[in-house]
Amino acid sequence: MFIKGVILSSYGVDGYAKVKSISNNFSDFINLKNNKVLLKKNNDSIIEVKVVDVSIKGNSLLLKFEGIDTPEAVKPLIGFELWVGDLLASRLKEGEYYLGKLIGYAIVNNNKKLGEVVSFFEYLNSIFLEVKVGIKFFFIPFLSIYVGDINAQKKTIEIKVLDLLK
Repeated sequence: MFIKGVILSSYGVDGYAKVKSISNNFSDFINLKNNKVLLKKNNDSIIEVKVVDVSIKGNSLLLKFEGIDTPEAVKPLIGFELWVGDLLASRLKEGEYYLGKLIGYAIVNNNKKLGEVVSFFEYLNSIFLEVKVGIKFFFIPFLSIYVGDINAQKKTIEIKVLDLLK
């Protein structure tokens, strides 16, 4: 499952939800029409809804959910994240990765396992992988100067700068 957007507000009088795209690629949302998605908030509330219409008006992405027909019905959904399955996730370009899929990958150097990715976080315009080595945790900037080959088959990530794990 992947997060695709966040509900910002209601739009119009027919129960449309204004959605912020995580990827800023609105065209991927067209595929959501007539598909079910999950709306999640704080991992406490999970609602399955069917998308019945997708509309792009200027810089606004609008989704209409089955059974949600008024602005008042949308308001309780504000702040919910829109989650989709693998088949509806945005297509990645060469060299792009879903960070959540990298959790559990082994950190290697010269084919020797050094640690494992346990989490990631984004700060400003940077992404960091949190790596567990023994009982210690380290943060590796997700940049080509530090991170080498990522092998999805072997579930490994090559680290170029070993000093990051000291």
